[in-house]
Amino acid sequence: MLSYSIIFILHTFNPLPDFYIGVPSLPLGEFEQYSTLLFDDWESYVENVLQLPDYSLSLNVEEGSVKAVAKIAATTLGVLYIGIGQYGSFISGLQTIEKQVHSANSYLGQRAGIPFESSSIKPKVRKRGESLTRLRNLFAKVQRGEITVEEAMLASRDIFGSEIETVPEFIVELRESFEQAPLFPQQIQLPFEDVENNILLPEAKKPIKPRLTQPREPAPDPEQYRIEVWRESKKGKRNVRVVSL
Repeated sequence: MLSYSIIFILHTFNPLPDFYIGVPSLPLGEFEQYSTLLFDDWESYVENVLQLPDYSLSLNVEEGSVKAVAKIAATTLGVLYIGIGQYGSFISGLQTIEKQVHSANSYLGQRAGIPFESSSIKPKVRKRGESLTRLRNLFAKVQRGEITVEEAMLASRDIFGSEIETVPEFIVELRESFEQAPLFPQQIQLPFEDVENNILLPEAKKPIKPRLTQPREPAPDPEQYRIEVWRESKKGKRNVRVVSL
C-alpha cells in the first residue's frame, strides 16, 4: 500500500481491530461514505495533534459489524528524530509524541461510534502497543536495572531495523539518553517486628488468576466488504479501495 521503502511505524498493524462496533451490516455505498468521512475526520485531528513534519495514514474498515485497523507512520526515522527534538530531551520528546499517537487512536474510536449512538451500542476501543511504547519501555527497564544500556541499544535496533544506521545522530542521542536516564530507587523488603520483638514475615502473595482469552471473532460473511483509505504522505493524494471479503 505504501510506496516508501523505509517506514517507521508509530502505530502498527495488528490482526486485532483498533475498534469494534457490533451493529448490523450497512449497504456498500453507505459503508464507503462512512469510512471515508471517518478517515477525513481522523486525519484532520491527527494534523492538529501530531507534531511531525511528514507522516502517512491508513485506515481499513471492515463491514458486517464495523471494525477497523489504523496506522500512523513517520516517513523516515529522520522525520521522527526531528519531531522528538522539538521537546527538549529525547525522553520527553518520545513521551510527548507517544501521547499524541494515543490521543489520535482514542479520537478515532470515539468518532467511529457517533453514527450509531441511537443504537446504544458503544464501540470497543483497543489500546495497542506501538513502536514508541516499546522504546519507552526500554527506558523503564534500564532505569529499573533490568537490562544494560548495551542490551537496550540492541533491542532498539530490533524495533527500528536497519534504518537506524542511516541516522547516526539518532543513535548517539539514544545511547546518551539511556546512559543518563535516572535509576529508579530499589525497594528492599524488610521484615517487621511486633511489640514482643518477634519477627513478622511478609504475607504470602495470593495466586494470580490467569486472564481469560477473548474468543476469536467469526470469519466474515462472503458478501462483506473492507474499505481501505490511505494517504502516503501528509500532502499526498487520498486513496480509496473497496475489497470484497
